[in-house]
Amino acid sequence: MVIALIVSGGKGVRMGSAIPKQFLELAGVPVLIRTLMAFDAVDEIDHLVLVLPEQYFSYFRELGYKPEKPLVLVPAGKERQDSVRNGLLKASDLDEDSVVVIHDGVRPLVSAETIRMGIRHALEYGAAACGVHPKDTIKGMDDKGFSSGTLDRNRYLMIQTPQCFRTKEILKGHDEILKQRRMVTDDTMVYEESFGPVYLYEGEYANIKITTEEDLLLAEQILSRK
Repeated sequence: MVIALIVSGGKGVRMGSAIPKQFLELAGVPVLIRTLMAFDAVDEIDHLVLVLPEQYFSYFRELGYKPEKPLVLVPAGKERQDSVRNGLLKASDLDEDSVVVIHDGVRPLVSAETIRMGIRHALEYGAAACGVHPKDTIKGMDDKGFSSGTLDRNRYLMIQTPQCFRTKEILKGHDEILKQRRMVTDDTMVYEESFGPVYLYEGEYANIKITTEEDLLLAEQILSRK
């Protein structure tokens, strides 16, 4: 089984809106719904797990979204890593031998091919994540604020989601992080700590994370050209 784990645990109100950013509309459709639609349309995905603040369960249901694939709601945790772990526990309950595709709920423009590539690479290598090369020159900076060298941007990726793993392994990694009481910002970091390198593949510049008003405007422009 392949399970899409959509992480949408944010409660913060941004961009002057009365609702969290995942519920803001992108071309007439809530951002989170567009994200779910992207995964629901991929044949390789068998089940959808949505991690959401529990106080927004009713709000989400009132949107009336009915995916073709089974969808289960899971309460978000205090931090992102807690939310991911909650979702992984549910994924493990569904099928402990599954592959899980972890994705930010506010990345609605991900393509089906990027999702499929992540699944294929995870099945082959154990773990995979997409990313894009920086477009700007990357400089090192010393503790006094002066430049300390230039990095080869061709050897660096700005990591995005989806990030794909074997559910059993990434859950074990999260359990270890929890025992150590460590904070992480990314699931590839969790996997690397317990199992080693993650296979990285080329993502899409259009697969933006919507966190600001400018991001939303850019997403609208990208969507209008598809």
